Amino acid sequence: MIEINGRSLGLADIAAAAAGGTRVALSPSAVDRMADSRRSARATALVRPVYGRSTGVGANKSVSLQQGAETADVHGMNLLRSHAVDAGKALEPQVVRAMLVIRLSQLAAGGSGINPAVAEALQSMINNDFLPEVREFGGIGTADLPALAGTALTLLGERKPLGARESLRLVDSWATEDALPFISSNALTIAQAVLAHQKLSILLENLTVVSALSFTAMHGNAEAFSPEVARSADSPAVRHMADTLRTLVEGAGPAARIQDPYCLRTLPQILGSVAEELAALGSLLETLVVAGHENPLIFGTASDGSNGVAHHGLFQMTTLARRLDALHVALGAACATHLRRIDLLCDPAFTGLHRFLAHDDSGQSGVMMLEYVAAAAAGVVRANAQPVSLQTVVLSLGAEEDASFASLAASRLEPTVQAIATMTAVELVCAARALRMQGRRKREIGHQLSGALESAYTLPAETRDRDLRPDIDRAELLVQQLRLGQAKTENVAP
Repeated sequence: MIEINGRSLGLADIAAAAAGGTRVALSPSAVDRMADSRRSARATALVRPVYGRSTGVGANKSVSLQQGAETADVHGMNLLRSHAVDAGKALEPQVVRAMLVIRLSQLAAGGSGINPAVAEALQSMINNDFLPEVREFGGIGTADLPALAGTALTLLGERKPLGARESLRLVDSWATEDALPFISSNALTIAQAVLAHQKLSILLENLTVVSALSFTAMHGNAEAFSPEVARSADSPAVRHMADTLRTLVEGAGPAARIQDPYCLRTLPQILGSVAEELAALGSLLETLVVAGHENPLIFGTASDGSNGVAHHGLFQMTTLARRLDALHVALGAACATHLRRIDLLCDPAFTGLHRFLAHDDSGQSGVMMLEYVAAAAAGVVRANAQPVSLQTVVLSLGAEEDASFASLAASRLEPTVQAIATMTAVELVCAARALRMQGRRKREIGHQLSGALESAYTLPAETRDRDLRPDIDRAELLVQQLRLGQAKTENVAP
């Protein structure tokens, strides 16, 4: 059970809920906070115009609902129905669950003025796994309006939940004052970023371990990770990565060179930069999952007269877009040295083995084609690293003249993570084969890497030319599902 209190929500908890089978519960304090916010919004709307409550939205913000042809009661439903359009492929259930949990958490923060009954219906939707169908195209980084409007229609029974034969009505009616507050959120974009962040956190840890295995197989010079070098690093993340790598390769044997190629010597900078950007993104996401960014923002209480609203632009995810861009750039920059390590593992001058780690020198190709697989994956990472923050668009008759496109950056992160997993799996296959062919044993490579080597040696041992797809499949499961060397490999899903 995960408590939704509107004050804190762990990213790991969101990922757990996204996987399914985990229930959520609104805390009593969150329900009280939403009720106070609703009273504040209603009191304020009596004395001044409030966007989306007493006016239209977008370019219709100057249209008074009381003066229009439609009554205020009808406007909310029209808003939900008109804004529910999206297109493209349906998103995975895990992403939709994460979106719903994050939206519930944001509503619990108490800045929307929404009816607590709507939040309670959303809680029921999550716990019963009545998921709306959400498609990929619709958001531009200025609130995921289509995804959340479609969620509202599913709550109302106008759309069927995923996998259901018929509609399920969890909300009897939807007041206009609750329509815009519900959809004014970037919960889908944030959800995609959270899930990718959690996967990448494990993957970066394993990439560091796999890099250390490659370093060991090529008899790297650990002076590059020395305490003296770490103290001179230009950021705490690089310093920490140097310390981590030094610990991993300690006891791995003498160095073969005075100075290694960049792909080994600059590991602290390359991996440290990724770790730094990943941590910055994580910190931002922890704020966003409990942030009440609905426009307008409801504040104060009606009981003491401090109630009011503030119309704002916090829904524009400019900071999130930049954080995602920075992480993408760090990952894209890491590709060059990542590919080079795989290349050098195929080079007899660095491993003392046959070229391409082949069984013999009779012309067998060994792992030759794995370089091509890794290069293809690197192409995806580099393409996705093109900044989305530079994009913009003018919409709604010029009323909205910019967009962050954080939604695009977040949607790109999942395929980037998958591509990084493939590259890491290729390096693991090559490093494991090299170490095995060198006859390296756990006691010969240092205590910290012994568990990782044990996991690596669960990969097939045959070195004669054969189909290597099963090796990559197995290695991808290892680098994505385990913390290498810290879990039993038999627990990895086949």
